[in-house]
Amino acid sequence: MRWVWSEQVRDTRLPWGLGDRLDSRLGWRLRRYASPLQPLGWLAAGVPPSRIGYGPGPLTAARRRRHARAAAGKPVRLCLLEGPVRGTRFSPVTAFWVNERSRLVHAVVDEPEGADVLWVHTQDPVAPEVRPALERMLARARPGAPVLNPLGAYDAYHRAGTFARLRDAGVSVPDPEPRAGDLVVVKGPGQTSAKELVPYRPPLAPGHRAFAYVDARGPDGLHRRYRTFHLLGTVHPGDVVSSSAWEVGLGTLEGHEPTYVMTDEEEEQVRRVGEVLGLDWFCVDHVRRAGDGRPFVTDVNVYPTAVVGERVDAQLGARGRWHFLDTAERMGVPEQHGSFWPRFDEAFARLLGLDPAPTGTAGATA
Repeated sequence: MRWVWSEQVRDTRLPWGLGDRLDSRLGWRLRRYASPLQPLGWLAAGVPPSRIGYGPGPLTAARRRRHARAAAGKPVRLCLLEGPVRGTRFSPVTAFWVNERSRLVHAVVDEPEGADVLWVHTQDPVAPEVRPALERMLARARPGAPVLNPLGAYDAYHRAGTFARLRDAGVSVPDPEPRAGDLVVVKGPGQTSAKELVPYRPPLAPGHRAFAYVDARGPDGLHRRYRTFHLLGTVHPGDVVSSSAWEVGLGTLEGHEPTYVMTDEEEEQVRRVGEVLGLDWFCVDHVRRAGDGRPFVTDVNVYPTAVVGERVDAQLGARGRWHFLDTAERMGVPEQHGSFWPRFDEAFARLLGLDPAPTGTAGATA
């Protein structure tokens, strides 16, 4: 059995405060070796398999065997190319949920031979030690196979002048050329660097960028961040998080809505981001400006976290890792364009000129 030894699924609802006690380097080492037993503990505690998502251990291994048997009935083989990234890998859990939900696509990771479609799906910006590995895998692929998020465009968001390019193409973005004294958000280099809200005082340190601050408070005084996904021209509204803090995120979360009603302008803005940056899959974070509700794109992410927050899982009494684009359906909340996975299949059928009608059998987490 191929167990998921490298995946660590933190469960903060451990009894007797163990979640906090194990939140250390030694604790994470213990988690790594004990984690395959965790789903067995959930089952022993009475959690039904239908409420246990992706994670280490025999349950995921059994589901993966079922995925392999179902692959023959799915006409599209998709390979996610991640390479030797450091830290948590999102491609295995993404491939797992593609195989659980899609009736058209069977996904593998870092196995490009025979793939109908390749999808560069790795931490951005691409690390120097990862890029050669991705190039070698692309060279092993079938000639002419479509490549989503090609390497030449993958780091487009991180390049100097990107916000100016987006602005010039008609995308509403915070002003990338603020004046001294303007209230700005300053971001350092790298995907996870901290942000500061300060008056603009040039020059900035090397690798830092400043953008004008957009007040996104609603009538209730809370700031909101809207997340929207783009796949091959299909635009799908994600979740909304709110906070009394100006930087809205999981760390300052005060409210969460699993989906929202997207405006035509927001949908067109997301499509234009893809056209300008040459990207096929990504998510956009945007805010709605106080007063007129105009959307402003504040972030573009080609490698979003492929799991929902613990807050949602706690509400649902769920364990393990679940895909963020399943959240609204799992919570019983209607979505503007219906659930994501039929739209996922339609997008790949459109790309390859296939009949969009379901052909294979989607998994059912049970």
